[in-house]
Amino acid sequence: MRITRTTALAATVLVGLLGPGLAPALAQDTVPAAGADAWAPPTLSGGGSPGNPTPDKSVGAPQGATFSEEQQCITSSGGGAQLKDPPNGQTWLRLDEAHQYAQGRNQIVAVIDTGVNQHDEFTGRLLPKVDYLGNISGVSKDDCDGHGTEVAGIIGADTTGTGVGFQGVAPKAQILPIRQSSPSIKVKTANSQASPSAGTPTSLAYAIVNAVEKHASVINISLSACLTLKMGQGDKTAQDLLQRAIHYAVHDKKVVIVAAAGNLEQQGGCNTQNDTPDPNRPKWIESPAWFSDDVMSVAAITTDSANKQTPGAPAPFTMWGPWVSVAGPGTGIITLDPGRSTGLANQETTSNGPQPLQGTSFAAPYVAGLAALVRERFPNLDAYQVMHRIEMTAQHPGTPSGRNNQVGYGMIDPVAALTAVIPGEPGSPAKAQAEQIKSDVGVAEVKSLSPMMWAMYGTIIGVVLLLITLFAVHAASRARRNHRPAPQRLRM
Repeated sequence: MRITRTTALAATVLVGLLGPGLAPALAQDTVPAAGADAWAPPTLSGGGSPGNPTPDKSVGAPQGATFSEEQQCITSSGGGAQLKDPPNGQTWLRLDEAHQYAQGRNQIVAVIDTGVNQHDEFTGRLLPKVDYLGNISGVSKDDCDGHGTEVAGIIGADTTGTGVGFQGVAPKAQILPIRQSSPSIKVKTANSQASPSAGTPTSLAYAIVNAVEKHASVINISLSACLTLKMGQGDKTAQDLLQRAIHYAVHDKKVVIVAAAGNLEQQGGCNTQNDTPDPNRPKWIESPAWFSDDVMSVAAITTDSANKQTPGAPAPFTMWGPWVSVAGPGTGIITLDPGRSTGLANQETTSNGPQPLQGTSFAAPYVAGLAALVRERFPNLDAYQVMHRIEMTAQHPGTPSGRNNQVGYGMIDPVAALTAVIPGEPGSPAKAQAEQIKSDVGVAEVKSLSPMMWAMYGTIIGVVLLLITLFAVHAASRARRNHRPAPQRLRM
């Protein structure tokens, strides 16, 4: 199926990019005890290193596999839409103000996705690509699907001087494209009947290691695979390798990893919400988001009123789960047009007509971009401290713990993340000092209360002295009456 683009068109979120039929599934060897977290990944033993860290392009593809293009790559029909105003989500995040503190300089953000196409707003900052899909005959684009380009645009597009409102979260960061998955490209082996989409948990693990070796400070993974509580030994092995690669990157190499929390799907797995009475025993699990000790998992917030959605509420498609860390804008998305070297996009053209650009995979790059800003402004923080700062400065939901399974710790707040004092953080004061916050409420200012206080004190003292004087006069008068001699009767 041919997908065309106008300057206002783009791709929808891609969930399950690890490949239909190859998507991993989580297993529990025993039934968890009552109250246990059934979703929690297994504890790593023997450290987090994935073993031989040397990436291999063939890793993740079955032996003897060949790649083929099953649908024509995206194009742009030229269109005429003009997207001058910034998307609501970026207005909410106050990126203009945040960029006064940091813009992502000296940061490398790896985009593990479907690749990244050349675009004017990446000029001089798009690093040589890493490709796990091999040389595919007839595929002329670095990103056949367009998804990775759109994600990278949210992270690092520099639209300065273009006259448009949209801007990347970290417009000075370098982008490292790693093509690891693609629904448009199929994998075929001699012994298999099916041709699943390219991308496996194993290739994702090695893509993460590759990003670490190329000095990425932040990794964005805008894809997810739907898991169940049962799986075979092969899936266990793949998930263990992925978990080790993630822990190696975050714990050992201090790289921040951001992943999409996952979307509700119309068919297949993850087609119902995780709304069970016990939130720690969800119906579905999203990988790699579920490795939440090491991964910032990002839910989606609605930023417009399209399709009767409530702005500011969790997007109806965002998958709930105890692994959710924070949330970002997930609807009303504007980003770079992946089918052209210029222009923007906010929709995709499908068989059902134009569709808005939305999904948790577009909320994730907002958080990845913010992580790059925090790394620039606070270079001494490790990966866990960066994630903690972003979580603690988010706009928390109204729960006793300050988080819930829908949006985690809430919508990110870039300005707060770049300016707040986090108790216990390296370099923060031992005791946080109170600071007066400016308010827009029109309260009249009282310059000094001293004259008022002195007047009140004077009045009190005057009244007291008056009472004492009156008491003294009354007492003296009474004493004189008591000592007055009795009248004498005259004798005749």
